[in-house]
Amino acid sequence: MNTSAPFNTSTGGGLGFWKILAVIAVILIACAVIVPILKGLFWVALIGLALYGGFMLFGKSNQ
Repeated sequence: MNTSAPFNTSTGGGLGFWKILAVIAVILIACAVIVPILKGLFWVALIGLALYGGFMLFGKSNQ
């Protein structure tokens, strides 16, 4: 009876692990950069929208 493993578990088996780890690291770094930018842009857009709404509200009443 042969009890050997059906696949090779020698060198190169951990390469997939490092690729997955690298992808996860890149995603986390991208999130760490993008999230603060989006938070800042949200407040800029909110202030801009408030100014635009105030201009449209009071600008049309003067005509």
